[in-house]
Amino acid sequence: MIQLSRNYSLPEREDQIIRIKVIAVGSAGSNALDRVVLDGMDKSDLIAANTDVQSLASSVAAVKVQLGRSLTRGLGTGGDPELGFDAAQESADEIRQALAEARLIFICTGLGGGTGSGASPVIAQIAREMGALVIGFATMPFTFEGKRRTAQARDALARLHETTDAVVCFENDRMADMVAPKAGIHQAFAVADMTISQSLRSIVNLIQRPGIMRIGFDDLLAALRGGGGRCLFGYGESDSDNRAHQALAQALKNPLMDRGRMLADASRVLVQVAGGPGMTLSEVEILMRELNKHISEHTQLLFGTAVDGRMGDRLSVTLISSLPADEAEVAPRKSKAHAPPPPPPKPVIEPVAEPQIVQFVQPEAPEPEPVMEAEPAVFQREQIPPEPVVEDILPAPEAVAESQFAEAEMEPEIESAPRPTTPRIIPPKKKPLIAPKVEAENPKREKAAAAAKQEILQFEPITRGRFEKSEPTIVEGQDLDVPTFLRKNVRVK
Repeated sequence: MIQLSRNYSLPEREDQIIRIKVIAVGSAGSNALDRVVLDGMDKSDLIAANTDVQSLASSVAAVKVQLGRSLTRGLGTGGDPELGFDAAQESADEIRQALAEARLIFICTGLGGGTGSGASPVIAQIAREMGALVIGFATMPFTFEGKRRTAQARDALARLHETTDAVVCFENDRMADMVAPKAGIHQAFAVADMTISQSLRSIVNLIQRPGIMRIGFDDLLAALRGGGGRCLFGYGESDSDNRAHQALAQALKNPLMDRGRMLADASRVLVQVAGGPGMTLSEVEILMRELNKHISEHTQLLFGTAVDGRMGDRLSVTLISSLPADEAEVAPRKSKAHAPPPPPPKPVIEPVAEPQIVQFVQPEAPEPEPVMEAEPAVFQREQIPPEPVVEDILPAPEAVAESQFAEAEMEPEIESAPRPTTPRIIPPKKKPLIAPKVEAENPKREKAAAAAKQEILQFEPITRGRFEKSEPTIVEGQDLDVPTFLRKNVRVK
């Protein structure tokens, strides 16, 4: 259902003009207020309230209120919300004087610190007691700023919901998604300030701008006061050929709108379409037809349109609504409720005992593996040296007279040949030992070995003695660990 506002007449007397004031609390609020001034906002009184005198002095606001003069003595709160709360209560009279005669009060603040988290709810309560409509614009800290700061911001946001008519919450983590990854960090903070400034200017223009179908202060009250929870805001502007479609798409793209999904739960939605003299009725129809796709059939539309010659070829759309406190907080509460379930995995400790048993069984299996690998190494080791030994032993009994002593010494050495622990040595390291085999194949050396008494000395290159477990020293193809008289085949008399 579309409800058209009937406030066609413009205020002629000064006392009929709605008095709007903007008060910035803390350093983060002052930064947002400075952005509002840079964007050219007028017809509203700007106030800065802070405990830090240096930050207060750098503000461009016309009215400045120092909070907690005797409590903080011009210094900050050091991130303590309780100190900010006490400072605001101490300066309650000054706050009332600054907010006097205002019917609509905007509170800009950054939550998570001391002054913003502690003083903002106090100022909102004072403004509400004065009978004004209070709308809070609060920024939440980045996640990387710490859990304690985030917890303080959530507590302050809950108190702000209780003391204001509506809260427009800007999460810095979502604002960062609108900034390029390689952009400077100052741009990430500037996006939140620009969005706050845009929201303020849109609401002020919505109330004070003359129009064919004018949005009145009562319409804004109906859209915001009915929910009392989370405020939804979107603003889009375009001057392209398809400006109606692009302006609405830009408004729904606002992080506060969640691409228009949150409008489905709103009971009232305030819509204002503004443009230059060239704005046509068909453009308004196209825009409203697309907007109806994102809202429920039972949603009440508070519609207004205005023609402003200063806009030229531009067309803008402003969307304002609110969600009840229950619906606005259901989603985060469900996510928190799923956090405790981690305890159930604790009883899973019992099945862990079963894999432990398997682990004890597994180490026994790998033990035979090195033995299996060592056996082929033994055959390789035995096949290489026996060939020259057999060939040299045959002529030995014919040339040697003392064969009895030779046989007696050969028997123990033959037994020690299969006994060595050489199988544990990695086979690749024994490959250089093939050299003695080449020497045995030389026919000249076979004749010299037949005439010499080399029966006992032939076994030394096989066992290698104390050098058996070390790598061979090979130089120019010769094993230096083998005695020189064996390598050069010198007879020992």
